[in-house]
Amino acid sequence: TFIISGNRTLVANYANILYTVTLSANPLAGGTPSGGGTFNYGNSVTVKANPAVGYTFTKWTEIGTIVSTTAEYTFTISVNRILVANYTINNYTLNVTANNGTVVKNPNQATYNYGTTVTLTPTPNTGYTFTSWSGDATGSANPLTVTMDANKNITANFTLNTYSLNVVALNGVVVKNPDQTAYDHGTTVTLTATANSGYTFTGWSGDAAGTISPTSVLMNANKNITANYTLISAVCPTIVDLGTSGNYVILTKAGISTTGVTSVTGNMGVSPITSTAITGFGLILPAGGAFSTSSLVTGNIYAPDYASPTPANLTTAVGNMETAYTTANGLVVPAPTTELLAGNLNGQTLTKGIYKWGTGVSITNGITLDGGGDACATWIFQIAEDLTVANGAIISLTNGADAKNIFWVVAGSKAALGTTVDFSGNILCKTLISLNTGAKVTGRLLAQTEVTLIASTVVLP
Repeated sequence: TFIISGNRTLVANYANILYTVTLSANPLAGGTPSGGGTFNYGNSVTVKANPAVGYTFTKWTEIGTIVSTTAEYTFTISVNRILVANYTINNYTLNVTANNGTVVKNPNQATYNYGTTVTLTPTPNTGYTFTSWSGDATGSANPLTVTMDANKNITANFTLNTYSLNVVALNGVVVKNPDQTAYDHGTTVTLTATANSGYTFTGWSGDAAGTISPTSVLMNANKNITANYTLISAVCPTIVDLGTSGNYVILTKAGISTTGVTSVTGNMGVSPITSTAITGFGLILPAGGAFSTSSLVTGNIYAPDYASPTPANLTTAVGNMETAYTTANGLVVPAPTTELLAGNLNGQTLTKGIYKWGTGVSITNGITLDGGGDACATWIFQIAEDLTVANGAIISLTNGADAKNIFWVVAGSKAALGTTVDFSGNILCKTLISLNTGAKVTGRLLAQTEVTLIASTVVLP
């Protein structure tokens, strides 16, 4: 306002007004909006949302009001603007397929936020094995860790187990049906056992049991099965008849003694000497008993001072023992092999027959008796003097040789077996039979005087 007093030329001057555009993100991690700053009135302004990985832009808001839903928002500025770029974190689905097994998801959710880690633990059904992942996962890690950065479809692969079936059949054969190198879990295999000539099937062992053939085997693991066959006992002619003395593993006329931990399997007896001559066995005789027992003997122990009928039975058995000795010592058919190696049999292999010496016989390391496949093969050793078996010597039996068909007839002062001897056969001795520490006899000890044992083992054949 002024009072005019002359011509005036006035200029009105204007300055352009500046406006600001302020940008922010919600949530802060959702993205980095751009395009904010200072602008002249009327300028066209474009702002961009720029979402972060794993987030999606949803809208621009200003003081809580939606102003745009496009990531690039263009407007003409005429006032200051405060814009917020709004984002949501991405959600993904995880679909897991598991045929022939199961998979546990941890955490187990319908959807997962971006970046969530999920643990997958596979468990196979019975008869299956987890082998690998496929789809949006690879490898065979168990458990598997999955990072959710997209929708994912994962398959757990399980393989049906296969197993081997090994069948052993000595002295026979076994037919497998079906006959395969490997069997799927749950397969039933039929095993049929057939014995070779001269044998009989007696049962299954290993991963099968029982005595029935054929038998069914369910394949749910690797299996090893043995078919067992037993040689059919031959009915052999009686070469040496032991009579009732054969009912005893030890029978003497003058006594049986032991020291140390001896083990006897079979009956023992003495006669005419009484039970007082059985020492070291800790005899247990029930009142009025016909036999006693001992913790060292698997069998009964008889003596003539026990109840009837024991005395009469022993008299008969001792008589049979003496007759068997005389008969065996006098056999001449088949013709005896005489004075073989002057009685030093060490290391020899002898076939069935009669062997006769006018001297003693010694075995230093051992001999082998070869039955030649004849289950009735019989050996009779007629020894005029002593039988001496050195420490550690072994009587080995092969090809059907059987201890019950071996007779050592000793006329000398003793049959002496050293320490740890492994001896086979029946000893019919005119006098003493002695076993040293650790000696084992599979056979009978029939002595016309006494038997002495030191921590020995005697087993009835």
